Amino acid sequence: MTTSDWLSRLDPPPPEDLTRAIRAALPDQSESPTADELLTAAEGLLEKVLRTDCEARSSAMDLLAVDALVTHALLRASEHPGAPEDFAEEAIRRLSAAWQ
Repeated sequence: MTTSDWLSRLDPPPPEDLTRAIRAALPDQSESPTADELLTAAEGLLEKVLRTDCEARSSAMDLLAVDALVTHALLRASEHPGAPEDFAEEAIRRLSAAWQ
């Protein structure tokens, strides 16, 4: 399942604008994204937003995409028996580093 396939199977499906923003943050690959890949995409997008005028209305879709990527990363980690037990704490550490 490719990244695009994974996005098309989300239930409920995100709005089209949000789907485009998520797709732009993720590399298209031959397998669906892992929890770590989703979190890495969220980190990169958050860093981009924080380097620009993040208080502008134009950043809203990117911030929604960050939120969606983090949510799906946490969901993927909770569904994967081999995921680290501290994945949520690691996600918080990684995302908070974007502000430093």
